[in-house]
Amino acid sequence: MARRAPVRLIVATASAVALAACSGQSPLEPSATGANGGPAARIEAVAGTYDLTFWARVDGTYQIVSSLPVQGPAMVLRADVSAGGIAATQGTAIFEYCSYKKGPANDITRADEAPKEACEDGRTASWARLRSVTIDGDGGCRALGGGSACALFGSVQIPRTVGFRYRFSGQRSGIASGTSPALNFTWVPQS
Repeated sequence: MARRAPVRLIVATASAVALAACSGQSPLEPSATGANGGPAARIEAVAGTYDLTFWARVDGTYQIVSSLPVQGPAMVLRADVSAGGIAATQGTAIFEYCSYKKGPANDITRADEAPKEACEDGRTASWARLRSVTIDGDGGCRALGGGSACALFGSVQIPRTVGFRYRFSGQRSGIASGTSPALNFTWVPQS
């Protein structure tokens, strides 16, 4: 009895290979037909819309802002990714700021942050990673309504203009990876 099981296994395997050979399809390759016998649908990522906004808590509520006073409220970057009016629920937003790459980090007397134009010219400065945030329905934006990705930049001590952008990595979200337009944010002297 012990010898019949291996014989049955060999016969079954040989039959499957022969059947596959008659069908013209390799038993090791996936089918190129869909459920209804037609061509299999290939899921391709669609081009998205990549919006960047700046937020701060002003008068007790979060609001979109384009500038803040130095030593004022903390600034939050918000990435909104969508396609066809539907917001992304997966993927990663990698927030970046324009940097001169001079001096040690966090030295307010020799700030490395630069306006977006310094990065766009390709010689003066380059984009530096600030933070990577997963878009998962909250994305760190609970206070701003969720559904996006947010990163705290904080407040600054000296007036300056800083360029920001984010890169979106789609990761099976159905939305193509892309980069938001770069925007400047300005901190102004206290009035």
